[in-house]
Amino acid sequence: MGNSRLSKEDREEIMKKTKYSPEDIEQLIKDFKVAAASDKKSGFSQEDFIKFFKKRFSNWDDASMVRMFTLFDSDGNGVLDVKEFITALHMMTKAPVVEKLGFFFDVFDADKSGYLEREEVDKLVNVIVNCAKGLGYSVSDAVDYGVSIISCRHISDVDKGMSREDFIKSANQSDQFIKTICFYESACMQLY
Repeated sequence: MGNSRLSKEDREEIMKKTKYSPEDIEQLIKDFKVAAASDKKSGFSQEDFIKFFKKRFSNWDDASMVRMFTLFDSDGNGVLDVKEFITALHMMTKAPVVEKLGFFFDVFDADKSGYLEREEVDKLVNVIVNCAKGLGYSVSDAVDYGVSIISCRHISDVDKGMSREDFIKSANQSDQFIKTICFYESACMQLY
């Protein structure tokens, strides 16, 4: 049923980082046990992670979802334990928007250079366009919108590409962008 145990130190770290209460942590552990129950490994598999988060990020491509999973799989064992699972839920739902944008940048900065180069920008724009289309934008408007977020006017060093700082600053200025990529605050006070 997965590694659903948290040490006292892990609980304290999670509560400090996420502002989850002890009761919230207990509920998340229960949810983890249900989600991990279908996996014969020691936690939440990549397949289950994608299935779980596709409900919230339905317009994201599978490659981006795999990259997201990889970033959350902090120990690199191919399975999310309960601490990684709770961290993922927090980041994707309750974390401050600036943290979410930084994480979003990291999903697309595949080479970990700190900059989005052309191929990475293309993948980012593709996700933005798909999300915008899913919200009812025309293809033309969706493309224009996606390109506006990563335009050269927002890039401090065009030769290197768009830095993490440039991306966060540009994207954070647009409530529409935040909503388009589903990084808005939860409509109700739920854990996720």
